[in-house]
Amino acid sequence: MARAITTLFFSLITIQSIVGQTGQLISSTNKPSVRLSVQTTEINSIKIYEQVTVVSISFTSYEDNLSLFISSKSTICDFYNESDKLPIIGVKNDELDKLYNLGKKGEITNIELLFPRIPPGVEKINIDLPFENGTLVWFLVSINNPDTHPKTNWNEESLKIDWEKNGISSIEGIYESTTDSKEAPKYKVAVKKTENNYSIIYISGAAFRHWEVGEIKAYLYDTATPSLFKTKWFLGNKSPTENVYITFESGLMKLISTDKNAPELQQLYLKLYPTYNSIGAISSGTGFALTSNGLIVTCNHVIEGANKINVRGINGNFDELYSAKLIKSDKNNDLAIIQVDNTKFNTLGNIPYMIKSNPASTGENVFVLGYPLRASMGNEIKLTNGIVSSKTGYQGDVTSYQISAPVQPGNSGGPTFNNDGNLIGIINAKHSGAENVSYAVKVNYLLNLIASLEPKPKTQSVSSLKGKTLSQQVELVKKYVYIIETK
Repeated sequence: MARAITTLFFSLITIQSIVGQTGQLISSTNKPSVRLSVQTTEINSIKIYEQVTVVSISFTSYEDNLSLFISSKSTICDFYNESDKLPIIGVKNDELDKLYNLGKKGEITNIELLFPRIPPGVEKINIDLPFENGTLVWFLVSINNPDTHPKTNWNEESLKIDWEKNGISSIEGIYESTTDSKEAPKYKVAVKKTENNYSIIYISGAAFRHWEVGEIKAYLYDTATPSLFKTKWFLGNKSPTENVYITFESGLMKLISTDKNAPELQQLYLKLYPTYNSIGAISSGTGFALTSNGLIVTCNHVIEGANKINVRGINGNFDELYSAKLIKSDKNNDLAIIQVDNTKFNTLGNIPYMIKSNPASTGENVFVLGYPLRASMGNEIKLTNGIVSSKTGYQGDVTSYQISAPVQPGNSGGPTFNNDGNLIGIINAKHSGAENVSYAVKVNYLLNLIASLEPKPKTQSVSSLKGKTLSQQVELVKKYVYIIETK
């Protein structure tokens, strides 16, 4: 005689809302093999979603009015590591910690148990449902759950080698959590620039054994605010959440979470690397394009004594670092020409400005572009403007102009343009004892340096800046003004 089939409807959280929050189905196992199971029960299926595991179990009542107790202490765990127990979230459409009547003898009741997501790669599990006089156990359950978590080949050593060779952006580095508990482990992670944005790479510290060095802990996405990122963060069980934001400031990485049920998101990370001496003391100045094939002008004092010269900002990309070499310097007039020397380099583009060989006039309007005080002011190009205050520089130096455009450390090597957008000088100093007194080497000395090169490079003879507003000129020029880093 056919047995009647009934279905209990439970819920701390309904299955519909859980699936709605957790995205697509990752894997499904129907009628999984079980080494040891509870008599009169059968596991129908185990479905793994991005954030939850749904276990469907059939109970056959072996007597009339048999009761079943679903406890909030029920767990699912990795067969090989029972310390990685995940507590039950709920059951479909009703409550935990209560008795449910399974009906008459012979009736079958289907129950769907909701657990957190089982970490990818765990393919043998145990399920425990404790009750007053014992525990219902399904032991060594085999499931389809391959490890598909995103991975990289990076480790701490290879990351440091890469950064020392190719340079490091301001937020890249090794970070460690300042907390240490099972709920909020002391993670050590690396922030690494990728092709499109940044990723956080796991190094050590996870409470779950399933984490391996080089796996992705989070993806970072730009927002409208510099140094503030929206993220896709992978929790301890590798389930993703997008309820976390990250900010970087003064050697710290702060997690800002809207998920109060995930303690690991309430963490502060301390930057461990680079230290001051780990990459070497990096100094920074400004340079600008001379020719499309990679010749760049800067000040001699910016690159003098450097073991390595790098250029940042080519084609507007400040996360890509290009190595460069010294071509010619003029120590007396504090000028240098460097050449981009990198296999990734193609072109600087069509230079929009020209060098004005005629002397500038006192009172002529000028503007300066550069990257001063980057540690506090960031990598965005800075504009200051003023006039030519004098045709001579410090103590009557005839090689320089005195200008009223304010400059700061880091502006050295930056271009000075007149009202028509023609290059008239190169910033190399400021007067520390006076307000808005800056000095720019006259371009005639740059022309002399260019003339000494063999073969002599062909510089731009036509300007596309004349007649444009200051903001239009800056928009055209800024792509050709770079950060020069040396160590």
